[in-house]
Amino acid sequence: MITGGVPKYVELLMDAGCYTKEKMLSFVCSQDSYFLNEGNDIVSQLFGDKSVTYFSVLHLIASSLDTFHDNGTMMQKKLSVYLDELEKNYQLVSCQKPLFTKTKNPVTAYEITDQFLRFWFYFIGPYQSYVEQGQLSPVREKIDEYYNSFTGRTLEQYFRALAMESGRYTLVGGWWSSKGRYEIDMIALNESNHTGLVAEIKRNRHNISLTKLKEKVNALPHKSFDDYRLTLCALSINDMEGLPYSIWNRWYDSVVHFLRRLYRHLVRTWF
Repeated sequence: MITGGVPKYVELLMDAGCYTKEKMLSFVCSQDSYFLNEGNDIVSQLFGDKSVTYFSVLHLIASSLDTFHDNGTMMQKKLSVYLDELEKNYQLVSCQKPLFTKTKNPVTAYEITDQFLRFWFYFIGPYQSYVEQGQLSPVREKIDEYYNSFTGRTLEQYFRALAMESGRYTLVGGWWSSKGRYEIDMIALNESNHTGLVAEIKRNRHNISLTKLKEKVNALPHKSFDDYRLTLCALSINDMEGLPYSIWNRWYDSVVHFLRRLYRHLVRTWF
């Protein structure tokens, strides 16, 4: 949530003996903490004299105003240019769309993909005036208040990255219905063998209902998903060491392994 795995940030926390959530957050919110001005420094280094504009755009996304309505106004046209720049040239934000979406939805959601900047712009950036005055209690209070909801989304991003890095899947994302009635946290698909994993992700496993997840899966567009054999699963903090292996992937790998052994046996026998 804080470091995004950046070695420099991890080293700062470890050297300070911060091995628990409370110690890490206290260190971040302490006087003269390296993290308090790091967001400003990063944006200034990246964008130079345009940093104020990009700072505003990133703040807009982080403050939950994460939808962009393209209705043709000059300001919104300019905003779309900055969003495009942040996504394609700097990889700091990503455009969120349901998997296999075919229509051009006028409302497009964006999120900050860099974990540290996401944390900084949500919890520290809006309180820069307090930081400059050395009043850090409002920063810590906001982190404590929104910690569970904020880290819930962090957990979703973590599992999506884990799914893509596993090498089992070629397409990973989320899905939601047009009217927002159904929303699936993660769908990971293997486009080669047409298998996939559908996951409900929450911090606490007891808050997950596979029955409700099944209902959401039944609402998936048949034209796009009917060719896939999908495995449903619940993912929580307790599952962060690795994703469950889809039963369909296990079946596929077993068949491939058997055919390879059979081929080698036939080659040795005949030749």
